[in-house]
Amino acid sequence: MTIENLEFFPKNGPLILAMNHMSRIDFPLLCATDYRLDWTALVADKYQKWWLFKYICDHTDMIWIDRSKADFEAFKKAFEWIKSGNLLVLAPEGTRSRNAQLLEAKTGIVMLAVKAGVPVCTASITGTEHFMNDFLHFRKPRITIRFSPPVILPKIDPENREKSLRESTDEVMCRIAAMLPESYRGFYKDFPRVKELLSEWKSIPQLKIPQ
Repeated sequence: MTIENLEFFPKNGPLILAMNHMSRIDFPLLCATDYRLDWTALVADKYQKWWLFKYICDHTDMIWIDRSKADFEAFKKAFEWIKSGNLLVLAPEGTRSRNAQLLEAKTGIVMLAVKAGVPVCTASITGTEHFMNDFLHFRKPRITIRFSPPVILPKIDPENREKSLRESTDEVMCRIAAMLPESYRGFYKDFPRVKELLSEWKSIPQLKIPQ
């Protein structure tokens, strides 16, 4: 596993880490660096039927979320977690991508980040879509994780709420897309903001971007 730009990922303090999601191993791999141990993630409640997985989640502060509705209880728990100075990991797409392409994201991350007043850092992962197949065929998986500099999202405009939410959500997703090879960008591949970010980030000497 190759990890790039880890120095741009804050070591402490309240933070939301947003990432693309292609495999059930994404979150464990992302947090296996031991860079921060104060993390939790939102986990779909459908996985509670797997008793071992449920046991692990229940004993590691994971937050169950019902994706079929606006789950205000999960939102409250997530809000309290980050306001306590911790790290919350989530996938704005709301589900795994089955074709390694970015999906259009949901706006929940923006509401949570703005309400809590915390920065959002993004992580872009490649290679996990092949993990199980590589593992079963005794091949070493090639996985790359790239972090992007954190951003503070603007407050939601109450007069243009939906537009404001969508614009900030697209900003987060474009930051994820910009650190992915073009073949992974999916829904966001033609967003001009992706190219703008790549151009901006070229001026940061320490920041590695995809070639």
